Amino acid sequence: MRSRIKAALIQIASLEKQLLFDTRQPERRSVPFPFPKLIERAETEGAAYAFVILDKDFYAMAVTPLLAPAPIAWLCPAFHIDDQFAREIKAYSDLEITFLDPAGGENVLASTFDGEQRHSLLLLLHQRPPPVGEIVNLRFGGEEFVSYAVPLPTENGRAVALLQRSLDKELAPYLRLERTFLLLALLGLLISVAVGIWIARTVSRPVLQLAEGTRKIGQGDYSQRIEIRSDDEIGLLASAFNRMGEGLAERDQVRDLLGKVVSPAVATELLRKDVTLGGEEREVTILFSDLRNFTSMCEGRPAQEMLALLNRYFTRMSAIVEGHGGVVDKYVGDGLMALFGAPLAGPDDADHALESALEMCDALDELNRLWQAQGSQAVSLGIGINTDSVVAGNMGSQTRLNYTVIGDGVNLAARLETLTKTPEYQTHIIVSSSTLAKAKGRYRTRPLGEVAVKGKQQPTEIYALLGREIESSS
Repeated sequence: MRSRIKAALIQIASLEKQLLFDTRQPERRSVPFPFPKLIERAETEGAAYAFVILDKDFYAMAVTPLLAPAPIAWLCPAFHIDDQFAREIKAYSDLEITFLDPAGGENVLASTFDGEQRHSLLLLLHQRPPPVGEIVNLRFGGEEFVSYAVPLPTENGRAVALLQRSLDKELAPYLRLERTFLLLALLGLLISVAVGIWIARTVSRPVLQLAEGTRKIGQGDYSQRIEIRSDDEIGLLASAFNRMGEGLAERDQVRDLLGKVVSPAVATELLRKDVTLGGEEREVTILFSDLRNFTSMCEGRPAQEMLALLNRYFTRMSAIVEGHGGVVDKYVGDGLMALFGAPLAGPDDADHALESALEMCDALDELNRLWQAQGSQAVSLGIGINTDSVVAGNMGSQTRLNYTVIGDGVNLAARLETLTKTPEYQTHIIVSSSTLAKAKGRYRTRPLGEVAVKGKQQPTEIYALLGREIESSS
């Protein structure tokens, strides 16, 4: 009985007595029923559904028996899947969906796309159909979409639902976030660079000032000061630099003052070594000079004027001594004591002393001409020179020192200077035989005989120094 009813129903379906309802179209229309397998599944399972393609339209169809109580008919309602339906799905899933008919050359049955994008998708699908069950990226319409093709259980033909999501739109927030982070990073980099430049300038400016100040101090400008008001290491370094400059300026002032009180060579020797009492024995050439008739010249003149004349004389004579490597040991009234060989010794100390004596006499002649032109009388000069081993060093007390030489050789030089006053010698310069023996140059001299010096048993042979010996050209 049941099989008869089934056969009759199939025959009824073939005679177009079944009804197909489109739920999206309220009117009812009769169509030929081409899906007998749905009837069979509905008969077995009580109901069946499938996707079908009718007249290039896509439907979701359900088949269920009409029981009274046995099946007397089959109800086949169908839901039309069109663009509007696809857009409703998109509203819930936020997915672009396109229903395709691969058997129809990738025809679009329904889609959320329209216009240019739909046309671009259709062209792309004709060139490269998407693989079913794989996630691929498809670019069309100026956008890139992540796509996934899902096969649909279609009663006739083969339909595919292409699910897509715009990668550009999905990544837009991340791209905005990326751009924001990039801008923040660039801003941070700019701030870091600006802060770095500021810190570099803050550090480099005082360092450059210190370098410039060091260069100027190296050139002897001890007045250089660095104005850095900070409590960090740079500030401490600047303070130390300023104190160093002050110390160097003070040392230079002391050296300059010491060089005016004593000879520059003696000042250098005192600054180089520890200042202690005592001395060492060394061979030195000693020169004593004394003005003649200076007391008569001073008579009736103001003290300041005579002091100015004497200072001018000593300035000239000291320059001659120091120009020949000698050291002015002391000034005694209008007398001068000079050393050649202490504190620094040289191989030509005796020659330097003899050259200095001759040049001092020439310089005095020039000063006499100047003084006579000013109405003053002329003065003369007596010089005694001797070379001997003496003790050279710091003499005096712990609180007041004087670098000088002592010994019989010093006394002899002073004695020779006094002998220049003897009328029968008729000379301004008397030198000992020991000095002439050490001299390497050739000089014109005149023997004066021997002289006995207090404290010595052997007399000393002395000579009058007349000048340099002129070498005859051959």
